[in-house]
Amino acid sequence: MQTKKYTAATLKEATEKMKTELGSEAMILSTRIIEQPKNGTIQKLFEVVAGYEEEIKQLNKIQKITKNAESRPKPALKASTDLEARKSAAKKILSNGLFNEKNNVNDLKKEIQTVVEVLREKDVKDDVIKMVIDYLKKSEKFLSVNNLDDYVITGLASLIKTKNFSVEKRKTGKVVSIIGPTGVGKTTCIAKLAAISKIIHNLDIGIISIDTYRLGAIDQLRIFSEISNVDMLVAYEPEDMPKLIDKLKKKDLIFIDTTGRSQRNIGELQKMNEFLSQIKIDETYLALSLSSSSKNLIDAADKFSMFNYDSFIFTKVDEAVTHGNMVNLSVRTQKPVIYLTNGQIIPDDILSADPEYAATLIYNGHN
Repeated sequence: MQTKKYTAATLKEATEKMKTELGSEAMILSTRIIEQPKNGTIQKLFEVVAGYEEEIKQLNKIQKITKNAESRPKPALKASTDLEARKSAAKKILSNGLFNEKNNVNDLKKEIQTVVEVLREKDVKDDVIKMVIDYLKKSEKFLSVNNLDDYVITGLASLIKTKNFSVEKRKTGKVVSIIGPTGVGKTTCIAKLAAISKIIHNLDIGIISIDTYRLGAIDQLRIFSEISNVDMLVAYEPEDMPKLIDKLKKKDLIFIDTTGRSQRNIGELQKMNEFLSQIKIDETYLALSLSSSSKNLIDAADKFSMFNYDSFIFTKVDEAVTHGNMVNLSVRTQKPVIYLTNGQIIPDDILSADPEYAATLIYNGHN
């Protein structure tokens, strides 16, 4: 699969540009807002990243040529001759391009069965595998033994929702909380994101910790905040939260580090929610370790739904044997993935989620 970017003032215009050039078969892989300098000001544009197969693009061009030829007014006899010639040329190009590989149908069926087995080994759920197979069926005209893996990865990528993190200066600080079970790496995630936001994006950062239960949690963040020159405050009671937010209101970005709690302890989750419900939170991320079992992750995603989280951070990608749960949870919850973490180094070991990267990781075990 190849990719191409389109930018415009609105998302609709960018999508129309894509469809005009690549046709309706093109797949939108991601969208985001970008900033570009223009006449001394910053202009916000929508960017669409489209995925397409070269054969589809070629076919769309041929269809466009043929359509134009059919609609062009000419003398009846000459128009008929020209149109037949153009159609003949189109068929010749297609026969040399799209259908030049004579697939052995039995071999392809065997390969598709192997794909099913591989996806199961990667812990991809059967209902998700069925969606991938349905995608392959829709693309069967273009499938061959040689390109099957590419189509599988594209099918997986189309099922993985992702989200970009907005980093910009605001009149009031954007408040982001990270929640999740014990030991998934929430505090390390916050340190990474705080460092990136401050060093790379030059944002003024504040951190509030409500993790007063875990031994050393406050000290860990305090050391980081002193080294990074980031203001850090601690909330010991729910009623502390509005006062602390007020102290940090001039910050561009405020991260809230929460206490790790087992999803099975509903009472403790409700206590933690008492802290967060005291203030307005702009975005909440559920951090989950990919090294956990599928059942644990699904249970955590369900139980933590009381926090109305916006997206997932999948941690310990480097420690996980399989990565199929990324697509399982994305399909099950319809929540996007915003970050992947693959180590303890601050701020290096964190990646913005990308559908194709995640799909390749799931299917091949590496990017």
